[in-house]
Amino acid sequence: MSADKKQALLQVVARIPMFTGLGRENTALVVEACEFRSAEKGAVICKIKEPSDELSILLSGKLSVSNDKNVEIASLVPVTPVGEMGLFTGQPRSATVKAVEKCTLLVLKKAAFERLMRQTPAMSRPVYRNVVQTLQQRLVESRRQRDVSRRDVDELEAKLASMLEETEKLRGGA
Repeated sequence: MSADKKQALLQVVARIPMFTGLGRENTALVVEACEFRSAEKGAVICKIKEPSDELSILLSGKLSVSNDKNVEIASLVPVTPVGEMGLFTGQPRSATVKAVEKCTLLVLKKAAFERLMRQTPAMSRPVYRNVVQTLQQRLVESRRQRDVSRRDVDELEAKLASMLEETEKLRGGA
């Protein structure tokens, strides 16, 4: 691998939240533990409810994320990780991810990740801290979205009550 390509990959991996702040040497170990994978347009990267045994980092192309009803819930562009929580939880995939166009991915398999964490204890602490911070941020965002949804429901219920009142008045006056 050329020095320029290695430097670019180090920068990509360092941008992934769970690998932030690892330092150049540890980030290089992560890159070395990964493999490249190509995906043609329409290829399934991972399927909902299947085992989650690898993390993919989108290097080029575009991915579509769909729920169990095959409704697109997100669109992913480079540099986005897919499946990072599965490395820790072992839970099945929560969505299906497909290539919208030809993609290049950097893939870290669960076995390689676990080996890396065992062999490099100095890396595991910041990785786990980053994952906890990511989960905390997701929880905060989820709560924010819940609060917005509650306000929307309250507003709609108030409008409905007002419309029902108007309807009753119109019926009474007819």
